[in-house]
Amino acid sequence: MEKYLLTAKAIKTIGLKGDIKIYSSTTFEDLRYKKGSILYLKNNDEYLPYEIEKASFKGGNIFQIKLKNVDTIEDAEKIINKEFYSIKDESILFDNEFYYDDLLLSDVYDEENNHIGRVVSIEEFPSQITLKVQKNLQKSAFFVPFNDFFIKNIDTNSKKIIIHLIEGLID
Repeated sequence: MEKYLLTAKAIKTIGLKGDIKIYSSTTFEDLRYKKGSILYLKNNDEYLPYEIEKASFKGGNIFQIKLKNVDTIEDAEKIINKEFYSIKDESILFDNEFYYDDLLLSDVYDEENNHIGRVVSIEEFPSQITLKVQKNLQKSAFFVPFNDFFIKNIDTNSKKIIIHLIEGLID
């Protein structure tokens, strides 16, 4: 069974010929938004394929795409506010690379194996990627920079991440 990853959200029509502005949530833009790539629109429990005819980067996380067989503004309007997905493909990852989806809801431990919390989101800041960790039995959360200094081990199979704690990180 195929696994799908959220890739983008259609946010606005552009022009009269079916172009769509999307907000991208993937780090593989060069693969996902090139001519001939397939994006899947989720409709109930079904994923409908749409082939990209052309795409251009507009800045930030914004792209303009033209999909095959979406040729009018009316066709494009039916897609606005819907989400596009891509098939999860492990082969495009290098060693020690992960999909964000694989890290979500992982349990976080310190180096002495004390359970600290659970990853609730992955945040991309201009300076770095961070894991947002909700503390055990609390509503408060803290951020862990996603780098080799703080992240000591990741086991995606058991959903376990070991981090290096420094003073002030979780307070």
